[in-house]
Amino acid sequence: MHFRISKNGCFTDEDVYQQPDSVSELIKDGDFILELGCGQCANLLYLAHSHPNATFAGVDLCPCKVKDLPQNTTIYTQDYSSLAQFPDHSVDVVFAFETLVHCSDKEKVYREVFRVMKPGGRMIVYDYALKDRYETYDDYMKMAISLISKGGASALIESLEEMNAHYVSCGLEIEKCVDFTKEILPDLKHLERKATKILKRPWLAKLMFGLLPDQGVTNIILGYLGYNLGNADVGTYREWVLRKS
Repeated sequence: MHFRISKNGCFTDEDVYQQPDSVSELIKDGDFILELGCGQCANLLYLAHSHPNATFAGVDLCPCKVKDLPQNTTIYTQDYSSLAQFPDHSVDVVFAFETLVHCSDKEKVYREVFRVMKPGGRMIVYDYALKDRYETYDDYMKMAISLISKGGASALIESLEEMNAHYVSCGLEIEKCVDFTKEILPDLKHLERKATKILKRPWLAKLMFGLLPDQGVTNIILGYLGYNLGNADVGTYREWVLRKS
């Protein structure tokens, strides 16, 4: 679903609620809430059940098929860079967890978000950013960043400066930007241990690489490198709260 934010420094399954709970705090009865990249719909359904008097919509290229979808929830199978079915100024809250990093044209998405949001509406984003621009790193670090980007099936990860510039360029005010890199390190370490067990056993790696689809293989690479990139203060994990004035 997304990385766990472990505020006590220990990995637990309960830490998975930090992101959706931050969205929940903004929701009022009667609001319309839109999730970009809803995926398996875990966050969308969690919030829809928690707020039965609000209305929810999720957009994803390949959303899961949910049985017994709540009456206050609709799921659309489509690219979220175009939200033509939503009128101007119709959405109270937009949220996107670890999905915008996949977009090569982020401003196209943010312009659509700005269009559909009501004045005073908010967007919450949890995503990755480099501490500095990609071109400022040496060749060794560039290779690591490229492998992690590919491992996450994302576009080349951009810097915090570039991410912030996209928001401002599209008219969104940055109300808050919180660094949660240290808090996701226990989850990254958990993934690194799993990846290491595979990579240190050539027979197991060969078997899994032969059986898994390409994305499964690249995810192992992401798991192996991600902790070191975060621990080295190169990659960061952020929460943005954005506002349409």
